[in-house]
Amino acid sequence: MKHTVMVWGKPYEVSTHQKSKSVWVASGNYMGKFIQTQDRSQATAIARWREAARYAGNDGPAPNPVS
Repeated sequence: MKHTVMVWGKPYEVSTHQKSKSVWVASGNYMGKFIQTQDRSQATAIARWREAARYAGNDGPAPNPVS
């Protein structure tokens, strides 16, 4: 199955499949990097993919400056 996952406000296409009864795999490209994660449910595998992409990119919005 294909899903659209938002990372830092941009959409990315992520594919999921069930590897076994209790293992789901989410995979897709983020900024030219292939990321694959797995977890016990489809939703948590996707959530892990989003976290991995955010970590890999580490290009989120800059924090507000303190004055």
